[in-house]
Amino acid sequence: MKPFANTNFRNKMVHLISDEKRWTLFQNACVFIVLGSTAAIMSLVNFITGQGSLTWFTLGFSAACFLNLLLTLLKGNAAKSAMILFAVEITVLFLYFIIFGIPDGFSVIWTAMLPSFGLLLFEIRYGSTLSLIIFAALIFFFWVPLGQSLLQYEYSQTFMMRFPLFYLACFAVAYLLERTREVAHNALRESQKNYEYLCYHDALTKKYNRFWLQSIIAEPEKYQIKPAAVAILDIDNFKLINDSFGHPNGDIVIQDIGDAINNTLNGSGDLCRWGGDEFLILFHTDIDAYAVCRRIVDAVHAHIFNFDNKELRTTLSIGLVTTPHGSTDDIEALIHQADVNLYAAKDKGRNCMISSSLGE
Repeated sequence: MKPFANTNFRNKMVHLISDEKRWTLFQNACVFIVLGSTAAIMSLVNFITGQGSLTWFTLGFSAACFLNLLLTLLKGNAAKSAMILFAVEITVLFLYFIIFGIPDGFSVIWTAMLPSFGLLLFEIRYGSTLSLIIFAALIFFFWVPLGQSLLQYEYSQTFMMRFPLFYLACFAVAYLLERTREVAHNALRESQKNYEYLCYHDALTKKYNRFWLQSIIAEPEKYQIKPAAVAILDIDNFKLINDSFGHPNGDIVIQDIGDAINNTLNGSGDLCRWGGDEFLILFHTDIDAYAVCRRIVDAVHAHIFNFDNKELRTTLSIGLVTTPHGSTDDIEALIHQADVNLYAAKDKGRNCMISSSLGE
């Protein structure tokens, strides 16, 4: 059970990471939960140890983080507002830590966390900007006399000299890790796209394949495809073409006919390779499928192949079924009837089309 559970969890994570919007929402929510929870715990510690003003400051930051979480879950403009608010909140918090230093100069150490969270939440460009603003603040307050005069806590000279360099090192490491994560994330997304393309497209014709169609039938709500008609097209006497001219030339015939069908469709339907020498078309709504199929027959018949100085023309048999109400989500019923019509066209002598309406 455990290996299966681990595999299932890994697959879910891969799916989550490959969806950029969902992944951003997930990681932002996790950061707000971690920071909000940590600030709440620190508020309790501050209360117990008698750190009055710091208690209220960290408690306010905890509440702000959970407010940001709520806005993030609302998505859209609310999520964008959450990120702007968080940038302001975290800048104010760390400036407070730097200036007041309580308790005992410890709170300023939390600023070393900013590069990691900033780069993760705001990505490289804006996260780096935010991190460098805090670095500039550290330089101003710790290295510049005017800034030192504003400090409400007396840091040691050694600490003020070294801490900005420590913060810069934390930023460099966070930048490297985020850049590496970004590259790996983009590579994963690209691999996912390639994987989906290979899954859903036929290797020979580069058109959709049968697995793509089965995916639509299995998850109609995901693809939201309600065809107005379905046609199954079969290349007549294809076995004779293979026997006479060889399988490589047979592949050329399939490729060229697939291109001719797709060009004639011109976006009016989705084409997939249904079988060896069969294609299937899902016609979109409000399409005169019969007229399109007639143009496909003419386009294929007009195409001349030349193999070994011999000309070859091909013909198609087509089974077409339309919907009485303009569209349907019962794709399987359409495919079944189109297949029946295709066999009727072959029995009639090939090079023809049999058409009917669903339910006739």
